[in-house]
Amino acid sequence: MFYATPAQMKTIEAFSDSHGVSYKELMENAGAAAAEFICRLAAVNDLSDGILIICGKGNNGGDGFVAARNLADIGMKVTVVLAAGDPSTELSAYEYCELSSCGTVNVLNLNDNIDAVFKLFSASAIIVDAVYGTGFKGELPPEIKACFSYASRCGKIILALDVPSGGNCLTGEAAENTLKCDYTLTFGCLKTGMLSEPLKSLCGKISTADIGFTEDCFRSVDFIAEKLEDSYVKSLFPKRSEDSYKNQFGHLLNIAGSRCMSGAAQLSTLSALRSGVGLCTLASTDEVINRIAGNIPEATLLPLTADKCGTISEKNIPNIIKFTEKMTAVSIGPGLAVSEDTQAVVKAVIENADCPVILDADGINCITDCIDIIRSTKNRLIITPHQGELKRLYKGCYGKDAEADRLTMAIELSREYDIIVAAKGVPNFIVGDGKVYVCKAGNPGLSRGGSGDVLTGIIAGFTAQGLSPLDAACAGVYFHGKAADLAAKNLSQQGMLPSDVIKELPFVFK
Repeated sequence: MFYATPAQMKTIEAFSDSHGVSYKELMENAGAAAAEFICRLAAVNDLSDGILIICGKGNNGGDGFVAARNLADIGMKVTVVLAAGDPSTELSAYEYCELSSCGTVNVLNLNDNIDAVFKLFSASAIIVDAVYGTGFKGELPPEIKACFSYASRCGKIILALDVPSGGNCLTGEAAENTLKCDYTLTFGCLKTGMLSEPLKSLCGKISTADIGFTEDCFRSVDFIAEKLEDSYVKSLFPKRSEDSYKNQFGHLLNIAGSRCMSGAAQLSTLSALRSGVGLCTLASTDEVINRIAGNIPEATLLPLTADKCGTISEKNIPNIIKFTEKMTAVSIGPGLAVSEDTQAVVKAVIENADCPVILDADGINCITDCIDIIRSTKNRLIITPHQGELKRLYKGCYGKDAEADRLTMAIELSREYDIIVAAKGVPNFIVGDGKVYVCKAGNPGLSRGGSGDVLTGIIAGFTAQGLSPLDAACAGVYFHGKAADLAAKNLSQQGMLPSDVIKELPFVFK
């Protein structure tokens, strides 16, 4: 399953037009699919009072014209409302002429017939929104807002074609008075914005119509988002052989913790161990290690000296770098705190570690003012930012005033620095090596301190075991989300803790 941005949809449509299925055929297919969908609704709903299709002047309106013509051809009562005047694109104008020639569809211009249109809202059985398509952003015009406001109060079935008009298919934002739909029939694939609130809820039940795009069409764009499938994740973990031993499953160095955040070191270490890594060494200050060592008996320890604030001192850098030579992965950041000393430690690890590095939390915060240091990595880098950290990195790369949506930021950072970005949020995006995966596992119970530390440990544990950085990030996000869903089921979203997520990991593996 693919998910596309508005810009990607334009590329997909253009590729289709030049490789067999033309723009006109795509519109014909979309309209026919909409008519078929309405017929299926008619099988379980009384639509004898008629179908009201609100059409815009662009190609989304063209889809509505085709649907109206198809429905009228089979004897259904259809009224079309021109919400923004006459069609403005060549394709929509053509389909409008085709609709006019059939002679059985009542067509009203909204601005000239407001009272009549509003009466039809109350009298019709179903209202179809075909005003704006996937490229919409900004605010709805006043007349459309008034129209939608009245329609939403009529208590009728509401169906959106492609996307509820007013929804931003990139960010998931929605303009004021965007219709809350019962159904959305989207064309070709879901749009990335439909995965985020509030647009996700405004879509109602989403169905996808095949209108002729081939897999080659979707593959014609870089960083097309795909659903993270169970089968893909399962394939990454073959059954262990009978003669397995610990060194086959890697050695992780987890550099974490400080005086005020020892729990982050414990959570990230435990989650790495629960993820199957052969050996995990926690590198932290004596104070942190003395506090938590009894809770992580399976871990080995690398005691480090602290600075006056209780964070890892930069005096440890030679010892840390020497230790990384024996590692198959290094994670750094959970509970680290940001100081001149930890900034120096993070930079040294990035520049000198020969194995993959997983950078999280304060590890990320330590480089936001010098993000180009990422270019100095000797191996691959995985970062696991939440939205705030992602914005800080993006602005550090592209300038003080740089703004973008979460997916765009993740893609551009991955492309610019050749890194893997596990962008935490709803949904989770995993970006790298020209690919984007979408993972919808997880729930609001993860909205508490420590959840990110658990994710870091899981991803780092998988990386240390030899999974490619992209595979490790995908599997880590997947297992983290699935374990969180089990924890919520057993304990509730309100009562679950990050430590409970770690306890559920074995059951996800099972």
